[in-house]
Amino acid sequence: MIPLLRAASLSLLLVAPAWAQEGGFDDDLETGLDEIIITPLDEDADIGGFGAGGLSLEDLQDLPNGGFQQELKDITTELQEKVVSAAGATVRALDKLTGEVADLTLETGETQAFGRIEVFLGDCRYPENNPSGDAYAYLVVRAQGEDAPVFSGWMVASSPALNAMDHQRYDIWPLSCSTS
Repeated sequence: MIPLLRAASLSLLLVAPAWAQEGGFDDDLETGLDEIIITPLDEDADIGGFGAGGLSLEDLQDLPNGGFQQELKDITTELQEKVVSAAGATVRALDKLTGEVADLTLETGETQAFGRIEVFLGDCRYPENNPSGDAYAYLVVRAQGEDAPVFSGWMVASSPALNAMDHQRYDIWPLSCSTS
């Protein structure tokens, strides 16, 4: 029976389609597309009567309503505020197991222990024209017995969940920057 299977598999190889022997498809899976041409925009180009930059936000909002009109009106622009580095920060720490809460006052470059973690403050920044406003703190948190930090990055006081520390026992978030 084994010689019969070898003969059958040999005959299958001999009956393979012609395109498989030639190395594959020649015309992009028969879509009719042989090439795609990408033309960069010129700075002086007028695209569809909308000027050199294409469609502006106002142009997009004036398009016929295709179900996207409200979404286009909800588009907002990002505001970038000037910030100033502070001398330190106040960070709140929570032990989820015991319920203990502590406010740690850290100077820039200082490390403080809370339970089984150490919190390092790399920098704290606040809006230039509003010292009591938001606080942006760069924190590095290390747990005892672990080589890699459990958290390293910027946290925002008004949005602590934006870049939160994911630890089973401890939670950390900035409260404010120290301006003096």
